[in-house]
Amino acid sequence: MSQLVRRFYDSQLLLWFAPLVLLAGLAFVIFRAVVAPAPEVDFRFFWLAGELWESGIDPYSESFRQIGADILPPGNVVIYWFYPPQWWIVCRALALMDLPQAVMAWRLLSGFMILVGTLVLVTTLAGGRRSQRLALAALVSGVALLIEPTANLLAFGQSAGLVYLSLALFVAGVLRKQAWLIGLAIFIATFKPQVGAPMIVMVLIVPAFRLAALGGLTGAGLLALPQLLRFGWLTTIEEFLSNLRAWDNLGSNTPETSSGPINLLTRLGIHGIGLGWQMALAFGAMAFAGWLLRRRPDRSVEVMFFLAAAICALMPLHIYDLTILIIPLVLFCAISVPSGAVLAIAAGSLLLLSRPGRAELWLGLPQYGSNVSAGLIGLNLLALLLFGLALHAMLRRRVNRVHKVTAQGGDTPRSSWLPPREFS
Repeated sequence: MSQLVRRFYDSQLLLWFAPLVLLAGLAFVIFRAVVAPAPEVDFRFFWLAGELWESGIDPYSESFRQIGADILPPGNVVIYWFYPPQWWIVCRALALMDLPQAVMAWRLLSGFMILVGTLVLVTTLAGGRRSQRLALAALVSGVALLIEPTANLLAFGQSAGLVYLSLALFVAGVLRKQAWLIGLAIFIATFKPQVGAPMIVMVLIVPAFRLAALGGLTGAGLLALPQLLRFGWLTTIEEFLSNLRAWDNLGSNTPETSSGPINLLTRLGIHGIGLGWQMALAFGAMAFAGWLLRRRPDRSVEVMFFLAAAICALMPLHIYDLTILIIPLVLFCAISVPSGAVLAIAAGSLLLLSRPGRAELWLGLPQYGSNVSAGLIGLNLLALLLFGLALHAMLRRRVNRVHKVTAQGGDTPRSSWLPPREFS
């Protein structure tokens, strides 16, 4: 098995096949954004907030709903503005365009963020020649752009591209020990607090990362100043927290439509468990990861695998957020010695990621009325599988089991599976 993987990695087939997959992914994004765009669903929240900020109106107030009903075309009804005030600069930029142009630009930007995040992640992990690393990055990037969660992200116009980019930058920053990447990742992650908060918990436990985290949080605070100075600190905080409480009561933010083990329990008929318990588990996992990284910095790849898998498995997310499952999957491949089981898990994961909603439909599994929830059964199981593998990788006695081989052309030795670089 290792010989088969090495031969593919060293062959011209990868160099020819990878660009084709990447071009297919880019073509898909352009098709969804420009040629045949799907009706937007959630993007109107961002665009409307920018319109209100441009007019000097507080989007956290009741005006958000009232003005939205007056100026937005028929579709998803906006109720509250749920996002933190540092979105001011992004929403103001989007509001410079009309709604159709803005959603087209946002979809293209989302695809670009997934592309950049994947390139950073794979080139950080992969060894071998530069052409091999870039080809592998192109291959994984194309897959990330083609899978169903990404299609949902583009259709809804959601902010999952930011989540993907921030998590990829964070993994790269920790492995490369580059503080500016960690700070940038934390800054971006604050735009999506349910992902940013557990990352912040982890970096605060590791002293070497605290300054970088402070820089990221400071940048986010500076972007929030236009809202805070114009409408007041206390008023903004009170309105924001009030809107978040309303967010919990929406039908699209219930255990039935959010990822994680509680979603699976709900589908089995076990009700009454709040998402707060699941989030508490996620925060505990992040604290454990930070503690382990502080004590064993030589195990950074395993810890990052655990971090990414824990976010995917335990944080309540929607299906359009779960493009990030690519990240723990790549990390899993990077630390695993080639075997039939590893290849089967990787191939099965890609197949499931490609069309999870269709898989549920073909298997006759129950689907809810909203596309937000379609496919969550398979993705939940995949996330929990990767979480279990990550926990095992962190706790096993011998880690980073790397079988060294000599690459062609006199390159430096590398491992036999998606060769990880050595991180001191």
